Amino acid sequence: MSIMKSQYLKKEITNYNVIPLEVSAMKISNQLYLNIDEIEDFLKYANDSNSNYVYYQYSYYNFEEYIIPKDWYSEYSKEFRTEIRVHNQHIESLDFGSPKSLTLFILQNGTFVGVEIKNHWIENQGIHLAEDTIEFIENKFYCEVKEIIVNKKGQQKKDENQLREIIFIDPEFKLCKNQELRYWYLVELLEKENMKKYDYLVQPPGIPHRGKVKMFMDKTWELFKERKRQYD
Repeated sequence: MSIMKSQYLKKEITNYNVIPLEVSAMKISNQLYLNIDEIEDFLKYANDSNSNYVYYQYSYYNFEEYIIPKDWYSEYSKEFRTEIRVHNQHIESLDFGSPKSLTLFILQNGTFVGVEIKNHWIENQGIHLAEDTIEFIENKFYCEVKEIIVNKKGQQKKDENQLREIIFIDPEFKLCKNQELRYWYLVELLEKENMKKYDYLVQPPGIPHRGKVKMFMDKTWELFKERKRQYD
């Protein structure tokens, strides 16, 4: 069932001789929901209860959760990108100002007495979140996606080896004899302009004793000691 938008709701509420008040948050512990499906029926109840105010709150779908960002699919084929564009164009044509739900309530002796009216109009059209949609499309292009993943893993391994070789020949690194020193060493190293291309290897970085930087540098330190033993 579609839900009337705010400008029409406020007019409808005033027709029942009560004052509409929109709320941004509801922090009322005592809540009683009525088994009423129609806005007009609840407003009649509010009027019959001699309420001066009807409070209301809308919820909406988030456009950003349904549109697929370009960086998620830019490396795929033309056919793959076409499917994404069709999806995104459809999402852009939708009215995200259409409410997902509407809560109406009055206060009776400090108790929330109200109704919640829902309209799952996105789900009713068979539309899914961006993450689910791109996963479905990736399954259709399984061979292409698999090849890209293999290539990316190969490039990542190559970049990891290159970064470690840079670290191994840096005299400062051998002085970093604990996790915290190694953490800040790598963080500062990757801030250099010519080193930023390796930053993706340790994102998100975490903290000195937990996270991707710590894991990368623990392994790097072990490899460094092993190499040092071989040359000693």
